[in-house]
Amino acid sequence: MSSEPVILLEEVLVERGNFRLEIPKLQIRPGERVGIIAPSGQGKSTLLMVLAGLISPTRGHVSVNGFNPAVQPAEWRARNLAWMGAELELPTDLRVHEQVCLAAHLMKQPTPAPDNINAVLSSVGLAGYEQRTMDSLSTGQQQRVALARLLLHPSSLRLADEPTASLDKGWSNTCTNLLLAQPDPITVCFASHDPTLIGRADRIITPEGSAL
Repeated sequence: MSSEPVILLEEVLVERGNFRLEIPKLQIRPGERVGIIAPSGQGKSTLLMVLAGLISPTRGHVSVNGFNPAVQPAEWRARNLAWMGAELELPTDLRVHEQVCLAAHLMKQPTPAPDNINAVLSSVGLAGYEQRTMDSLSTGQQQRVALARLLLHPSSLRLADEPTASLDKGWSNTCTNLLLAQPDPITVCFASHDPTLIGRADRIITPEGSAL
């Protein structure tokens, strides 16, 4: 792995109403699979949103691939960050095929090759679902659509908030393998309560960046 961190946070403070999260220092290097664990409401999602540039910290230094993501345009975030939020963020007017091609559309890049799309959809059990709408899918199927979109994103940094929360044990195992069994230098940072996923991380941290 490279010695230069993909993610570097120093003396970060996030204050939102009565919520307060302090991150003295956090480094994540290329190729690492890092899990964030804590009770609900303790800052797992907040940390991920800081990394994704969706929240600006009250103070401190945030660097993702050498840039502060919060001050970059949306096009930069679309190109450099593969994001899977806990709410999945699947536009209801898009079909499965359109959902997994959304990142390419936002990046103004060619859509993934049909063979790649078919292979990824098949790997998450959605072969033949290309023209299905979101309201025709179960919550678990929708989560697998979101994971497929993440896997097809060309970014080398993947941020995922509870990516297996709605999956049964079998699909949790399968999707954990897909999310984490990526070749270097893919870097994955995720928040989860799923012991299957947590057990596969290279290291586990708290939202404050402390090792567990």
